[in-house]
Amino acid sequence: MNILLVVPWDDERGGVVSVAENLTRRLQARGHNVLFLHPGPSVLLKHKTTKLGFPGVELRLCFPFARPRRLISGIAFPFLFPLILFQLLWLLKSRRIQIVNLHYPLNNFFYFAICKRLLGTRLATSVHGRDAFYREKPLAHYSRAFRFVIDSSDLIILPSDAYRRKFLQAFPHVEDKTIFIHNCVNPAQFQPSPNGRPANGAGRYLLCVAGHEEYKGIDVLLQAVKPLLDADPTLNLKLAGDGIMRGELERLAVSLGIQKQTQFLGQQGASNVAQLLQGCEVFVLPSREEPFGIVLIEAMACKKPIVATRVGGIPEIVEHGKNGILVEPDNPSALTAGIRTVLANPELQQRFAEHGHAIVSERFYPGRNGAAYEQAFASLVQEPNCRGGLRPPEFRCSKG
Repeated sequence: MNILLVVPWDDERGGVVSVAENLTRRLQARGHNVLFLHPGPSVLLKHKTTKLGFPGVELRLCFPFARPRRLISGIAFPFLFPLILFQLLWLLKSRRIQIVNLHYPLNNFFYFAICKRLLGTRLATSVHGRDAFYREKPLAHYSRAFRFVIDSSDLIILPSDAYRRKFLQAFPHVEDKTIFIHNCVNPAQFQPSPNGRPANGAGRYLLCVAGHEEYKGIDVLLQAVKPLLDADPTLNLKLAGDGIMRGELERLAVSLGIQKQTQFLGQQGASNVAQLLQGCEVFVLPSREEPFGIVLIEAMACKKPIVATRVGGIPEIVEHGKNGILVEPDNPSALTAGIRTVLANPELQQRFAEHGHAIVSERFYPGRNGAAYEQAFASLVQEPNCRGGLRPPEFRCSKG
């Protein structure tokens, strides 16, 4: 098959980027041709190599009255729209694209819904979370562009069954073409350390890898670890990630008196994240909302015990008492108790680590995820008259 993957960002690290990377490597290994498209500044199509080394193209997907220059974009849109659409149609025809797979659909992805209707190219839309939800609930309002993309899609893919059900609350009419496929982890990148510690000999630390945004709940984590850090001067907290709340979170650490035992590491690449995971004692994800939580399976692949919140798709990954501990969100005392329980019990740490690694090997490896996507794409190509195609059997979703 010839497949176009449309991803909003050309980055080296991130949940959406990891999904696209693992999927592409699987599809390429199976002999399929995959081309990336990223929105860019140029109104003329440009060929490139993505930051992850894949073949790609870049094109400005103009949208009327888009921020920050609403007036200018509104005036320019009638002139640029036919130019952009023509180039996309030419790209799909010249590359003989059979499947367009949108990841994290933005308003300006409506071009591909038009292309689908004009050319009959099959359209699969992967909704990842924040593109369609806020605080564990569907958005109060969806734009016409977003609804047009959803209605035009032949298949809609969610990262967890929990979010598939939430999505259908807002779009019940697309149930027959909506499935979930769990994300996966690359075992070549994330694997246990032979001695349980990184080569740099870092001391004892708890680890959280997450964007510094309100919904990730890092403020709750800082409050939760204060009594643990106060009681044990040898224990530290490492925070990998960045975002608009970083300054506020740094000030919170100072006000709590834990700044000397808290390290804000900023955005980290996959290799650095793997090394951090290998060396931590406990991995903590305190999210207020989480459609899946790919970093959880990365931690499990590195044989690390987990303490996380019982939100979104996390309970589909972490089984309470088996490979980690789940607590309610926005509850610092419960999070403290969960982390303390794991820290105080080496046998429990080992049991959680072993079970977690086994679960990743069984359910969250690229072959399973990639095979589900591949079968879903193939069903769309093979069944040109069906609305949603034949669902992968292991991910077929019953109504309700």
